Amino acid sequence: MSNINQVGPGSALEQYGIDKKAPAKADNGELGKDQFLELMIAQLTNQNPLEPKENGEFIAQLAQFSTVEGITNMSGGFDQLATAMKSSQALQASSLVGGSVTVDGQQESTLRYGELVFGTANVASGADNLMLQIEDSSGQIIESVELGPQSNGELTFKWNGIDLEVNGEMADIDYDKFETDEDGNILPHPEGEYTFRVMGNVLGQNMAQDLSMSSRVDSVSIQADNTVVLNLDSGRETTLDKVTRINSVF
Repeated sequence: MSNINQVGPGSALEQYGIDKKAPAKADNGELGKDQFLELMIAQLTNQNPLEPKENGEFIAQLAQFSTVEGITNMSGGFDQLATAMKSSQALQASSLVGGSVTVDGQQESTLRYGELVFGTANVASGADNLMLQIEDSSGQIIESVELGPQSNGELTFKWNGIDLEVNGEMADIDYDKFETDEDGNILPHPEGEYTFRVMGNVLGQNMAQDLSMSSRVDSVSIQADNTVVLNLDSGRETTLDKVTRINSVF
């Protein structure tokens, strides 16, 4: 039987111009495409000729590499998409500056003459005897308005410092308590920040309903993590996911 020439690892690597030394690791500690191909060539040239690798094994390795490379490229694409979406989000948020937004869970709102205050309440199932209370900055209740029968779910209202509109209908306001000017015109409540509550009787207990109030957007900021933040007229901040409505100020 003739002898089979043994091909040593050194000669095989030299034949393909591959350094004997182990491939240097990438700076990030991960196996890159070039290192993967070098290892595969070395495997091919150093395999036992009597027991060569099955084609299926190489196909599986190539498929695995293609999958990893595809995921890496896809990840980079997603990063670019996320950056583009953040830029688009910031551009959309900038259009809100000077406008009014309703913020989830906020109970305070600022009254300005010629502008409207917007509110949304989530009326619990079975709640009755609903009443809207408006409190000034000193803690005094300046309005306590019976809302009448209301179905459960969303209840919306608007206030201009005098009139109150609830679900598209004017509420019964006691106008006699307002001061008037020399021409007999009703003067609204003073400008400033007010606190709102919608109270209702639920299973025999007087409970506050979930409420969201409006604020004017003074500016927009982008934080270090690319989160878009709305800076409100009250000095508070909120994110876009807390905005439930975009309102018409006038």
